[in-house]
Amino acid sequence: MTLIQTDPPVAAATSTKSAQSYLEWGAIFGGAVLAAAISTIMTAFGSAIGLTLVSPEPGRSTSLTVIAIVAGLWALWIAVSAATAGGYLAGRMRRPVADASAHERDVRDGAHGLVVWAVGALLVTVLTTSSLFGAARTAAEGVASATSGAASLLSQQADPMANALDSVMRSTGTAPVTSDERAEASRIFVTGLSTGKLESGGREYIASRLASRAGIAQPDAEKRIDDAFAKLTQAKETAKQAVEKARKMAVLTAFLTAAVLLVSAAASWMGAMLGGKHRDEELDLSHLIRRG
Repeated sequence: MTLIQTDPPVAAATSTKSAQSYLEWGAIFGGAVLAAAISTIMTAFGSAIGLTLVSPEPGRSTSLTVIAIVAGLWALWIAVSAATAGGYLAGRMRRPVADASAHERDVRDGAHGLVVWAVGALLVTVLTTSSLFGAARTAAEGVASATSGAASLLSQQADPMANALDSVMRSTGTAPVTSDERAEASRIFVTGLSTGKLESGGREYIASRLASRAGIAQPDAEKRIDDAFAKLTQAKETAKQAVEKARKMAVLTAFLTAAVLLVSAAASWMGAMLGGKHRDEELDLSHLIRRG
């Protein structure tokens, strides 16, 4: 007898896994909006606090180092708080997959927190550049313009080259210094600043003109020129130090910004995992708002 082998009946394909995407965008957008709102509100408070640290009167403003430290700590606090709150909301609101292990649920909750962090950062960027904040941005630009204008006026009043020319080309009044002579002396000083030393011919030329204009001896005129050039050299070094300080501050700010973003990403991940844990445990938080 020949046995006829038949294939076992194939059961209908069934799966308990959800056909939907594991990313729940409703929970993600909710957490991102919450994070953006917290970041915006706390940034506004921080701006008000920062304005109290600056005063137009000399000696009353807080030092730049203190302002930088306070601003960095406040930015870190804002980023961590907003990211944690947004991640927690997304993790708490996400629907868990039934067949997933506890570790897998933690990973998926944390992934939702990372996406919340990314979307929240984009929302904050859009909000700060949108017309909604046009009035605040215009006011800030007005304050910055006024501050820049005041600084420009102060810099014009303290122009080192103008002060040097005034001290060198000052005459008795019998033979006023012409604009061409001032321009010529200015070019000689600029050339000396670029090389680090006044050319002997130019120095003697200015000294002779100064001696005849001011009615002083040649050595006295040369000393006046040397003193003026020394002040210009000091002003040049001060400007170089200011530029170098600004460069270092820009580099430090860039690194701190990157560090704050990384810390906030980790905070969002941990917040989402905590929210998912409380969701699985069905943690009751009603006592936080319950009266009595």
